[in-house]
Amino acid sequence: MAKKQHKFLCLVLCLALILSAVIVGSVSAFASTGDTVYVRANNGWSTLYCYMWSDSLGNNASWPGVKMTKVEDGVYSYTLTKDFDMVIFNNGNNGSGNQTADLSYPGSNGKIYDLNAGSWSDYSGASQTTTAAGTTSAAQTTTQSATTPSTDSYTVYYKNSSNWSTPYCYMWNSATDSNGSWPGKAMTLVGDGVWSYTASKNYANCIFSNNGSSQTSDLTAKYGYIYDGSWTVYDTSDLQVKSYTADPASDIYTDMQVTLSAEAVNKSGKAVYYKFSVTNASGGTSVISDYSTTSSVVWTPATVGKYTIKFDFKDAAGNENNRSLSLEVKDDSALVKPIIKSVVPANLNIIKVGATTTVNVSAGGGQTGTNLLFYKYVVTDPNGVQNTPYYTLNNTYSFKPTMLGNYVVNVYVQASDNTTVNKTYTYTATSDGPIPTEPTTAAQPTTAAQPTTAAPQPTTQKVTDPQQPTTIPSTYQKGDANLDGKVDIKDATYIQMHVAEYDECKYIIVSVADMNNDNIITVSDATLIQMMLLD
Repeated sequence: MAKKQHKFLCLVLCLALILSAVIVGSVSAFASTGDTVYVRANNGWSTLYCYMWSDSLGNNASWPGVKMTKVEDGVYSYTLTKDFDMVIFNNGNNGSGNQTADLSYPGSNGKIYDLNAGSWSDYSGASQTTTAAGTTSAAQTTTQSATTPSTDSYTVYYKNSSNWSTPYCYMWNSATDSNGSWPGKAMTLVGDGVWSYTASKNYANCIFSNNGSSQTSDLTAKYGYIYDGSWTVYDTSDLQVKSYTADPASDIYTDMQVTLSAEAVNKSGKAVYYKFSVTNASGGTSVISDYSTTSSVVWTPATVGKYTIKFDFKDAAGNENNRSLSLEVKDDSALVKPIIKSVVPANLNIIKVGATTTVNVSAGGGQTGTNLLFYKYVVTDPNGVQNTPYYTLNNTYSFKPTMLGNYVVNVYVQASDNTTVNKTYTYTATSDGPIPTEPTTAAQPTTAAQPTTAAPQPTTQKVTDPQQPTTIPSTYQKGDANLDGKVDIKDATYIQMHVAEYDECKYIIVSVADMNNDNIITVSDATLIQMMLLD
């Protein structure tokens, strides 16, 4: 009996030795010399120190440790000099609120500690290098000149053009929810007259001041942006992104036109090209508009879901940059409030003096009471004279411009409970002119199919009565309104100018250009071509 017990104890001791060897090996592997540890400073600290130690190896420096290196907005790094397994992040001051608790180093290289959440995770920005032994470790990342706005970093920038001695940033959501008493928190000098402040959370509003004296007006906070009389993206690269927006950016519904706009500049004044693409929640990506000088496009989502809009920039010098936005598209089938999805002609379109212009409105919502939508159109001519508007059930309105200049059309849509929404559009009235052309894209396909023979000139196909259908020529396809052998944005423009009674767009084959098959040519056919091209 005693021998069996002795054998059992030996077995337990052996297992304990094996387990201890595994644990020791794991600790040494978890805290390796050359590993880089990161911290996300989203709690308001602008200076970060890293104090690390191990019971057997001492510490990395006397308190408060080693000052960390800024990697990007709100992210700092420190590369281990020994196999430490404990860490404290702090802002260089003593006392509660100025340092974390004693933290166990998590092990894997490239981990980041979120000061606000109090948790570790993998840092996607950790750069990888291959060591002589063939293993992979994170190299300490240097400060990047170009800054991409991040929802993980609540940092705002101020350009000190007024030469304030001590810029401060006051941020708030309400009278009881702010980043401190007035004038807020002192900002940190970044360089070249730029100061930064990182908040501990998302605040909606901010004011910059000279320690409470001279100050800006109440501003809507834009994280990752710099304020210098107006907000622009904080970017110091050779190809600087100034803005990228979606209008609307919220309350987006299916079949609603969303205008995507961007602006970037090359420091040397070289040409800049823009590309817009969209990715759905399943990962499927489609290009809305490939690289061209066009800096604004219209996207019309057909399906409910979450989307990522990517803005790509490149210039003639070979520089590239990009930004992205997240948008959510909703269903309006049960929506109570009215919404305007689209208005045709689109904003800034050309109309013709003396020719009838028809505004066509696509709206949704209004699911209350009678479930009817009412429309009102306020037209202001270049002299400021307005029509007498009335609400109607008609979603179209026609007017005839009588003079050159800009006509402003304010469209109102009202539900039966009197809830109202409106949008304003501006049209330019001209006497006559050529068909507007789209900018040529940066790269044209070299293998694009071209007609083998000269495009036949319509003879009997040209009709003076645009309502009379004719036979579709075999060499043309549906939508080729200008009969140039292909369907593109010029066809939509041709239809619009035909409706506006431009002489050069007088002739049209109804059966070719009638996209909605109602046997008449209207701006709705131009809209369908635009939607087809954006699909």
